[in-house]
Amino acid sequence: MKMLPTICLIFFISTSSAQNVNKILSDADKQYQKSEYLNASKLYEEALKTSPTDLTAQYNLGVARFRLNETEGATEAFKKALGLSKDKSMSAKIFYNSGVAFLKSANYPEAITAFRNALKLNSEDRDCRENLQFAINQNKKQLNQKQQNSGMSQKELKEQQKSEQKLSKQAAEKILQSAQQEESRVRDSLRSKKSNRQNRATKNW
Repeated sequence: MKMLPTICLIFFISTSSAQNVNKILSDADKQYQKSEYLNASKLYEEALKTSPTDLTAQYNLGVARFRLNETEGATEAFKKALGLSKDKSMSAKIFYNSGVAFLKSANYPEAITAFRNALKLNSEDRDCRENLQFAINQNKKQLNQKQQNSGMSQKELKEQQKSEQKLSKQAAEKILQSAQQEESRVRDSLRSKKSNRQNRATKNW
């Protein structure tokens, strides 16, 4: 997901702290690119201790947690990122990521809400619209299964619960597709941030 420039967020803190945060974020990005998501997550958390209002750190913390399959931690980080975002386009992208995380955890009602909020801010996002429809369909199936369960015997209910624990092939493929789309956008984010930091360093001279 392509990040918007976050220069102003870093310039609001002192020069020494800004340099420290930049170094931590740079190290975190390198760890992420190596697929060392746990190390990257810890470094983003470290950056936030120094600069709690850094949108880049908060957003990428959510992305790293998502890659670690920590969906609850990811949605929590994205929620905090939304509180820091002042840009409509950026907020739409954060809502989208939240939706993907909720989708992965089979929390379809929350996924529906997140994707709808994203579309309110960016109605042209086709991926978001497709994922919204998928979440709606899966939610309907989930509700139908619960209604069916109410009339089942204990044995039948246990068998149904076992089957529900496994994602359908279609659901798994959809989540993988969403994750791959998000991965591609994150790479754009890291390249954009690297370019911004290099430009900022040049200006400081």
